[in-house]
Order: sequence, then C-alpha cells, then structure tokens
Amino acid sequence: MDRETLEKAYQAALDAAARQLSYRGLSAKALREKLMQKGHTEDAADYALAWLTERRLLDDSRFAEDVVRSGMRRGYGQLRIRQELYKRGIDRETAEAAMQAAYAPDDGAIYALLDKKLKGDTSDPKAVQRAVAYVQRRGYQWGEIRRALTAYGAAQDDFPDG
Repeated sequence: MDRETLEKAYQAALDAAARQLSYRGLSAKALREKLMQKGHTEDAADYALAWLTERRLLDDSRFAEDVVRSGMRRGYGQLRIRQELYKRGIDRETAEAAMQAAYAPDDGAIYALLDKKLKGDTSDPKAVQRAVAYVQRRGYQWGEIRRALTAYGAAQDDFPDG
C-alpha cells in the first residue's frame, strides 16, 4: 500500500470511530471490534484508537465510571453493574477502579425495590421470597438485601435462606 492509500485508510477508520463515539460512549475494545466489523484494517483501527486516546476522546476509565453511575441510577447492584462493565469490554482492573471511584451502596434503592414488590405487606413468605429474587436479579448481594429486609420490617423467619 502506498502512503496516500494508507493515510486514507487511517482517516476513514478515524472518521468511523468518531462517528461511533458520537452515537454513544464505547470502550476501546468495543470500538475496535466495531471498526474491524466495518472492514477497517487492524493497523487503521489501532491508529484511530491511539489518536482518540491520546486526545482523551476515548477513555476506558471515564467510560467505566459513567457505566457505574448509570447502573446505580437504574437501581442496579454492584454484581449487575460489574457484569455490564465486562459486557461492554472493560477489563477487570479498570472495572474495579471504576467501582471503587463511583459506586456507593444504596440501601434505599433496595428498600424501594422491595416496596415495589411487597407494597408494605411482608405477611406472605412466598411474596417475600419473590421480592428477594427480584432484587437479586437486579445485582444485589444477600447481605445488602438482608439489611434492607430488616429495615423494611420483614420478620427474620420470612427471610429465605439466601
């Protein structure tokens, strides 16, 4: 490939990468995969990622913290948020740093999820179990759920085994 063709390929990859980032935030891994799917060469994709990263237009740490905050706004627990980070191409080290920086446990969110399902009535153990399962699917751990159940007023013998 001559120099002019190479420069055009790099610029095309950079334009495609910028266009993708204008739609929504992406991790470097996800953006690279999208560029490769669109037919850009590895070298062109790497050039675009390096150019964007150097100018702080592509930053996995910042993106991961945004994902954490978004998950918290949606009422997700840390397990679900971590799963979302991994699904979006964030490596474990960056994900853990983002969780440390941006995740704040919120028993009020769990309490609200329980209230949504129980509506103040903890008399039916099966309903309590269904509510707990719902909260677990949202990514909360048993210890967090147990605290919220106690605050909600469920009797200890209504708690499932965890």
